[in-house]
Amino acid sequence: MSRVAEGIAETLKAYGTEYFFMVTGGDQDLWIALADQGIRMVNCRSEQAAVYLADGYARTSGKPGFVYGQYGPGVGNVVGALAEPYWAMSPVISLTTSIRTTTRDRFEYQELDQLPMHASVTRWNRAVVRPERAPEMVRAAIRAATGPIPGPVHLEIPSDMLRLDVEPGEVRADPPFGRVPSVRTAPPAGAAAGIVDALLEGERPVLLAGNGVLLSEAWDEVAAVAELLSVPVATSMGGKGAIREDSDLALGVIGRYSRKVANDIVRDADLVLVVGCRLGGLVTDSSTIPSSSARILHVDLDAGVLGAVYREELGVVADAKTTLAAVVEELRARGIHRDRTPWARRAAERTREWWEEVRRQAARPPGQPIHPAAVIERLRAQLAPDDIVVADTGYMGAWTGAAFPVTVPGRSFLRANGSLGWAFAASLGAALAAPGRRAVSVTGDGGIAYHLMEVETARRHGIPAVSLVMNNQCLAFEYHEQKLNWGNRVVPEVNDYLDVDYAAVARAMGARGVRVAELADLGDALAEARAADELTLLDVLVDREVAGPVTVYESALTRTI
Repeated sequence: MSRVAEGIAETLKAYGTEYFFMVTGGDQDLWIALADQGIRMVNCRSEQAAVYLADGYARTSGKPGFVYGQYGPGVGNVVGALAEPYWAMSPVISLTTSIRTTTRDRFEYQELDQLPMHASVTRWNRAVVRPERAPEMVRAAIRAATGPIPGPVHLEIPSDMLRLDVEPGEVRADPPFGRVPSVRTAPPAGAAAGIVDALLEGERPVLLAGNGVLLSEAWDEVAAVAELLSVPVATSMGGKGAIREDSDLALGVIGRYSRKVANDIVRDADLVLVVGCRLGGLVTDSSTIPSSSARILHVDLDAGVLGAVYREELGVVADAKTTLAAVVEELRARGIHRDRTPWARRAAERTREWWEEVRRQAARPPGQPIHPAAVIERLRAQLAPDDIVVADTGYMGAWTGAAFPVTVPGRSFLRANGSLGWAFAASLGAALAAPGRRAVSVTGDGGIAYHLMEVETARRHGIPAVSLVMNNQCLAFEYHEQKLNWGNRVVPEVNDYLDVDYAAVARAMGARGVRVAELADLGDALAEARAADELTLLDVLVDREVAGPVTVYESALTRTI
């Protein structure tokens, strides 16, 4: 006989599970079973942070990130954080306990109806109802999380069921599940030829790559299509990394958080091949990019997104990598390999001019407040090409998305989809997923305060990472919106913070902490932080008056970058 908890742990081990993210909560049978299997438990300081560590791990590795919540408030805290991996289609598995069967529906302490709570933030949401079926249900959860359309899932098990004895069953994994991408859907016959025909007809074509390109690991195919057809490539924020951004065909990120030049070029496009992107409000700047007159070809695994925002000439329900590989094959069969077209050359020239403007604005004499773009410039100079940048939402996502050039395609840039504070915790998960690379979170003083106690978690588990805090003692996005869009009707009590030395806070918890007030000191501080075999928090004082590269203020402010 074996206990149910042992069957769960053995199943996780069969899938190669390395980490289990959690806040401890009473279910000792599970902790002992996981420890016996050599699965490392990362006990965080909040369930929300545990979800974000699991998310950072999952996005970086493509493997499921397991997170636990104890029945009641622990589960409630997990659910509140699952929106972030849900938006990102990240394979996070919420493995929670529920109230004991012996006292259920008797007003037991901390009892909640937990399945409905998970319904809106998971792709699959089930409970174990028979103890012998627990390993089977774990496999089902992994299949759902890593399936053709990945995303977070939830599996609940009664707390007292973990210790029940059952006949030991077969312990196995279900290949190809266990990693994203798992199953690939091929495009229908003729789809690749139709895409090629349309792209050849376009005078000003653009390829727009989204998060689905990274989930599918289709970056080589994106580069091949771009080169063969001389097609400039733009990305969504979630698709950043689909092409190396030092390529002359890379336009950068478009949308509300974007490069202005990329927005302008894509607005000028007469045909856009959209791959693995839902064309939501952020990437299209409320359906204004591309223009309504552009011809749209759309490839996505989710039929529900095709035609939902734009009128599309061609919609293909298929995997990004498989479809683009078929397009490459079609191009080579026809012997098509274009030299750089006038459209592509002009787009590259406009992009170069944009970079010159960024550098011009970032350069300031000593003694002046540090420009955020200068921080991003120094960060790029100090990191290795395959290091991982993990960006928070708001201005941090906008500055890194626009001004941090990814020079190795793939999963080297992660960004929050809207959850302020996500980046620091997620970077610790990313660091665990990629121990040979350095993970750097970029957040503001508003974001770092959410999960600052995870500094202690990083120390306790020996996680080397860099936390770069751009500190302007305020929520600058809100401040600028009031200043620019509301006639300078600034409300300090909802924007302003005290001048907290977050580097000193990190040092108080035993980590490395360095405050940087002069740009001249930042390069060395970054180099030392990257080389350190421990967590380092850099508290960088930046100019609060610089508005970020966003479209929100374009009616009130002449935007140049």
